[in-house]
Amino acid sequence: MTTSKLWQLSATALLAGYARRAFSPVEVLDELLGRIAQLDHRLHAYLAVNAADARRAARAAEAAWLAPGERPLLCGVPVSVKDLIEMAGLPTTYGSLAFRENHQADAEVVARLRRAGAVLVGKTNTPEFGLLGGVRNRLGPDGRNPWSLERSCGGSSGGAAAAVAAGLGPLAVGSDSGGSIRGPAAFNGVFGLKPSQGRVPEVQRWCPAPGRGQGGPLARTVRDSALLLQALAGPDPRDPDALPGPVPNFLGSLHSPLRDVRVAVSADLGNVAGVDAEVGTMIDEAAALLRERGCVVSTAAPPALATDDVLAPGVWAYAGDLYAALEMLEPDFLARHSDALTDYAAAVCAAGQRALAWQYRGILRRNAAYAEAMRGWFEGYDFLVCPAAAGPAPRVEAVRPINRGGGRTPGFLPQFNVAQTPAASIPFAFHSSGLPLAIQVVGRHGDDAGVLQLAAAIEAARPWADRWPPGAFGMDAEEHDRTGGPGATC
Repeated sequence: MTTSKLWQLSATALLAGYARRAFSPVEVLDELLGRIAQLDHRLHAYLAVNAADARRAARAAEAAWLAPGERPLLCGVPVSVKDLIEMAGLPTTYGSLAFRENHQADAEVVARLRRAGAVLVGKTNTPEFGLLGGVRNRLGPDGRNPWSLERSCGGSSGGAAAAVAAGLGPLAVGSDSGGSIRGPAAFNGVFGLKPSQGRVPEVQRWCPAPGRGQGGPLARTVRDSALLLQALAGPDPRDPDALPGPVPNFLGSLHSPLRDVRVAVSADLGNVAGVDAEVGTMIDEAAALLRERGCVVSTAAPPALATDDVLAPGVWAYAGDLYAALEMLEPDFLARHSDALTDYAAAVCAAGQRALAWQYRGILRRNAAYAEAMRGWFEGYDFLVCPAAAGPAPRVEAVRPINRGGGRTPGFLPQFNVAQTPAASIPFAFHSSGLPLAIQVVGRHGDDAGVLQLAAAIEAARPWADRWPPGAFGMDAEEHDRTGGPGATC
């Protein structure tokens, strides 16, 4: 058995090592910063590294572990923060050249990380305002997938997922208003959880997706995700959508038995076209695995979400939300910064000026009706299992602006933002191309602990945390295949 290096250790293993004084938070951070300097020029997972502040936090955590008494939950664990989330000490760009010098106070999510003793490593890369299914902006090169540098890392939490996949940090905080945690998690072969809406409060100046956007964890193990969620979850009176306490014990519920759990399984949700045949095979394997573990498995699809998210020709339903959020940050934003924007962001911002309130209210009524329909459907099932993506990560150049509306089906991800339910992307198989594939587990609103519990059972049967991509060793896929690579470690 090969001994894992510090960068390969989970957050849980790091905490155990700190406790027995096998290594220190300072040593872990030093190794991690060295890896970022060595490898990230190929992946572009980080927009900014928080070295000086992280070193101070690591030294404080080291002192805490050497002293007697209780330590905070994440004491000395490195965590990255997606650059749509505001953090003091570094610019928060929201992926936009227009905000390259924007400094804000800590979002509540970041304040909770600091209180939990986390070492904040830096801000991860994202498309402008989170509006693309890949990491492409005017701040630097496109984000790349560590399994193949020719492939996209997904969006909008693509930098976060690539960083975790490549061993550039064990934990990352992303955000998800239409699949932006789960899609990148699937493409990069890591675990990503979109919690129930309101489980992690959204309290910061820029809030572009009210009622749909939710912060959540990306990690290599389910237990690490539960650990991070435990630190982030909890009500906040400043967020009207925040779920009331008390916060469930996510860590304590991971290994409860699954006997007689009712699971609906669908390979296409009844209306998703273009699903790769190997994805369909993966769903069949997942159904068989769940039956072997005592689940009651049925083939069924949830209610379909009406697909017309267009308020008027060329106006996406949520363009007004984005435009309003930008105007609150800086009045006359579009007039001041139109030349700095990407084409895809400029189009959505311009549409936001034309969004009409009475039409938007219709979309909100539709969303409320859909959430209620999903609550009714879940009376017959405990969980839904379906793909997290229709296939493996696309090539970087194939990523296009999303056709927002116009009768397209929502795929496998956005409807669960509308339904406000917890949903997780779980690595499960590898495509014949060598790229990871993932299943998605969806639970009832509020049952984040149940989603983590089922995910932990799947992980126990199909462990993935010791599978490292070529990019974690400074290789591309072709070089890895030619040399045989360094091999998986355990």
